[in-house]
Amino acid sequence: MNGKKMRYCIAAAMMLLTVCLMAGCGGSTGTKTKNGDKTLFTYDGKKVSFKEYWVYAKIQATETEAIYSQYFGENFWDMSIDGTKTMEDSVKESTVNQIKRIIVLNNRASEYKCSLSDEDKKNCEKYAKAFAEDQTGKTILEECGATEEDMKKIYEENTLAHKVSEQMTKDVNRKVSDDEARVTKVNRVSFDITKTDEKTGETKKLGKKKVEEQKKKAEKALKDLKSGKKTIQKIAEENEYTDSMEESYSAGESEEGKAFEKAIKGLKDGDILDQVIETDDAYVIAQLVAYTDKDGTKEKKESIISEREQEAFNKKYDEWTKKLEKSWNYEKDVDQELLKELRLGKGAEEATTAAAQPVTQPAEAQTEAPAEETTTEKK
Repeated sequence: MNGKKMRYCIAAAMMLLTVCLMAGCGGSTGTKTKNGDKTLFTYDGKKVSFKEYWVYAKIQATETEAIYSQYFGENFWDMSIDGTKTMEDSVKESTVNQIKRIIVLNNRASEYKCSLSDEDKKNCEKYAKAFAEDQTGKTILEECGATEEDMKKIYEENTLAHKVSEQMTKDVNRKVSDDEARVTKVNRVSFDITKTDEKTGETKKLGKKKVEEQKKKAEKALKDLKSGKKTIQKIAEENEYTDSMEESYSAGESEEGKAFEKAIKGLKDGDILDQVIETDDAYVIAQLVAYTDKDGTKEKKESIISEREQEAFNKKYDEWTKKLEKSWNYEKDVDQELLKELRLGKGAEEATTAAAQPVTQPAEAQTEAPAEETTTEKK
C-alpha cells in the first residue's frame, strides 16, 4: 500500500563519490580511450580531464547497472528516459553535474575555512590504493589512463566537498517534534465499493445491491473482530484481501482519508475501531497498532531534517551558480565528440568485493529511477 519513497540524507549522501564495487555488482567495463588527458569541459575555472570524468562515469554506471539490470536486463542502457535521452545519455549528463558540484564546493572551501586533515589525506590515500587494487577499479583506471594518484585526488576533492556541504547546512534547525513527524501504524481491511475497468482505467461505484453486501460483510467482520472470534489477519485471509493489511501514515496521508484518521486518533494502541468507516471507495475496519510508531516516527524525523538540509544547501548552491549556469550549455560546453568514446554498460564484468571505503555522491547528481510501477488489488 505504501510506495517506496526515495530519501536523501545530506550527511550521508550529498557530496561524495559512490564507490559501488560490492560483490555481485556489475562493472561497466569494455571501452578504452587514449585521450584521457584531454579536457572534456571547464567549469568555475577548473578544467576537467576526460580520465577524471571517465572514473566518475564508470563508477556511477556500475551503481546504475546494479540497480536496473535486474529489472530491465543488460540492454537497459539504450532505454528511452524521456523520449529524447537514453539511460546512457542521462547518466553521462548527471555525471557532469556531479563533477560540477564537487568543483563549486571545493572552490568555496576557504570561505568556510575547510581543509583536509592529515587523517583525511591518509584515508584518501588508503581508499585510492584499495580502489586501484580491486579488479574493477583497476580496469576502470587502465581504460582511461588514470592512476592511483588520480584516484587519490578524486577522493580528496570529494572529502573536501563533503566538509563544505556540512558547513553549509550546520545552522539548519534539527529539532522535530513527535507531532510534526508522527507516523501511525494500523492494520485494516477494506471492503471495496468501487471497481476499476482494466481497459479504460475508469473507476466506477458498484451497484446498490453489491455496495450493501460489502457493507454487511464489513459489519460482520467488525463484530467478529471485536468479539475476539476472529483476528483481523484471519478476516483479511477469509476475504482474499490481496493488499497489505498494514498501513503506516503521517497526518493527512492515510489512503483511507481524513475521516479514517480522525477515528483512529481517538484510540489507544491495540484498540479496534468501534464502527465501520465509509470512504470514497470502501468500507473499512481497523485496529490501531501504534498511534506513534517509534521506528516510523524516527525515520520521518530524519527525513524532515534531510529535507531542511537539502533546501538550505540548494538555496546557497543556486545562488553561487546562478551566473555560471546562465551561460552554461551541456551540448556546447562539453566536448561531445570526445564523450562519444565512452560507452557505458558494454562488456560488463562481475565486480569483486572492494576494500575501498564506500563514499556517497550528491543526491541531485543521481540518475532517478523510472517510477516503480506497482499494482495492488483489494477485494
